[in-house]
Amino acid sequence: MTTQFQIGGIRPAKGRTFVIAEIGNNHNGSLELAKQLVDVAREAGADCVKFQIRDFASLYRKTPGGAASEDLGVEYVKDLLAKVELTVAQHRELRAYVAQSGLLYMCTPWDEASVETLRGFEVDAVKAASADLFNPYLIERIASLGKPFVLSTGMSYQHEIARAVAHAKTLGVPFAILHCNSAYPAPDRDIQLEFIPKLADLHDVVGYSGHERGTAISIAAVALGAVIIERHLTLDRMMEGPDHPASLEPDEFRRLVEGVRQVDEALPLRSDSRAPTQGEMLNRENLSKSVVARRAIAKGAIISAGDLTVASPGQGLAPYRLPDLVGRPAIREIHQGDFMVEADLRGEVAAYEPHKLPILWGVPVRYHDFLAYTDRIAPDLYEFHHSYRDLGLDPKSFVKPVDCGRLVVHAPELFENSELLDLVSDDLGYRQRSIDNMKRVIAATESLRPYFPQADSALIVTNVGGFSMDAPVSADKRREYYDRFAEVIAKIDFGSTELIPQNMAPFPWHFGGQRYQNIFMYPDELVAAAKANKLRLCLDLSHLSMTCSHFGFDFQHELAKLLPVTAHLHIADAKGLNGEGVDLGEGDIDWRAVWPLIAAYPDLSFIPEVWQGHKNFGAGFWKALNYLGRLAA
Repeated sequence: MTTQFQIGGIRPAKGRTFVIAEIGNNHNGSLELAKQLVDVAREAGADCVKFQIRDFASLYRKTPGGAASEDLGVEYVKDLLAKVELTVAQHRELRAYVAQSGLLYMCTPWDEASVETLRGFEVDAVKAASADLFNPYLIERIASLGKPFVLSTGMSYQHEIARAVAHAKTLGVPFAILHCNSAYPAPDRDIQLEFIPKLADLHDVVGYSGHERGTAISIAAVALGAVIIERHLTLDRMMEGPDHPASLEPDEFRRLVEGVRQVDEALPLRSDSRAPTQGEMLNRENLSKSVVARRAIAKGAIISAGDLTVASPGQGLAPYRLPDLVGRPAIREIHQGDFMVEADLRGEVAAYEPHKLPILWGVPVRYHDFLAYTDRIAPDLYEFHHSYRDLGLDPKSFVKPVDCGRLVVHAPELFENSELLDLVSDDLGYRQRSIDNMKRVIAATESLRPYFPQADSALIVTNVGGFSMDAPVSADKRREYYDRFAEVIAKIDFGSTELIPQNMAPFPWHFGGQRYQNIFMYPDELVAAAKANKLRLCLDLSHLSMTCSHFGFDFQHELAKLLPVTAHLHIADAKGLNGEGVDLGEGDIDWRAVWPLIAAYPDLSFIPEVWQGHKNFGAGFWKALNYLGRLAA
């Protein structure tokens, strides 16, 4: 028998909290109400629903005076519980309903006879109530079911908790222990969440069973190490019964699950040390400072401290690297304001090693660095990455004719007034401005065509929009966006250019912050949109990898679907859900398996789009091209 605690195949762990909706007796004795609460729990995103079962004949003591001999509190609770208890037959029907709902089923037996009743159920897990933590006889009987079980610690002294955990460890069945305060509702100051790490010293699977008002404390428990959260669920806290006042109503429970899932995402340390995330790297470049040349420095001259200064943006060496440059000979002609880069420290500039590649290749350029690249390489294409300001420039000041077989222009994402291009926006005015901006991109592309007389096409890579701020949209809304996209592009005259929409990742970075992408992301939808609109795609492999990681798709399978409707590739690796543009071979993509699939389409073209590949005189581009060249050899 395994010693690893899991329920229904789910192993509660940091980053994957197991959420239990405790329905308990909040059905008030109504099977229909119980089923309704199961539905609410499922819609809220719970993993599991829990009920309680009692056999009153064995649960309560027998006295000559009967119920009248009990204290008032006991008499009241006993009468109330008797009113709301379901029959065994109803419990069975409820168990079957839970199975149909797709949720996991847990139950708390309050006595040994009820444990035997559950032996005939297909329970996923069993819980001993806080009131039975110091009842080793019932815990042993529960463990005899052979199901994972949970102990709750409300009402207990610390020495009793330690004793119960030590006892449970001898029973040979995986278990978890939950911090709890058994007042209904519990005052905030009495909850003492800092006891959760102390419980973790006793056992390796710790959770929290909450009876407080609201959701904040339960969410905080996850941050303190709870990997199981249990909260009571009710339709109305004003109903009669001891648990309703300490329960969450449907909207509250949904917000609880959402909050727990946010903490699940935010809590785990994803690497051995602190490093900037993708969004932070964007902001680091835009907002921080770097070492730049205070004045022109001749090649071969010894660099002095007076030659250098610190200024924004942060696209060169970090300011703390400035002393490392002092006393070194300049390996190049450095102009005033030039960024100082790694090559200036290493004393050499990275270079491209010519390789025979199976498809057309090129590099991304801006107007200001185009001529520098033409002096160093002879690619099949250039991909111009325009800003909105570039659209108004005359290319003759920056470009000379080349013999490239293809021209590619990447439309800006950002335009005046901080507006992202969004051809499917719900805001009609915003959508029209995006259409007008798309026309500006077409005109700028047409103005470049004379400088590419041998080009077979002029491709415009575009992120078409369809993003949202706080959550993904519904499937119906996605279909509306695709229909709107078809209507919009049918009205635009693309002239001699060709629109190739780019596939997007689930969580794109805009302004150094994360959004939610809704269209041109799912591979099947990409294929359908391309065929319906007679379009070809720009396929970004880094975006595709992150999409596959998020949705659990097989990367090579999805790539094979998409290549027949693809004109152009952006090639970079990816790590996980937001590690975009990492160096080839350092992410999740199996390039030895993928590259032959791509090579089967010789009319495709690509650029390496590794993160900051243009820095250090294109070092990242050359590294990627050399890597692919060695694969092709």
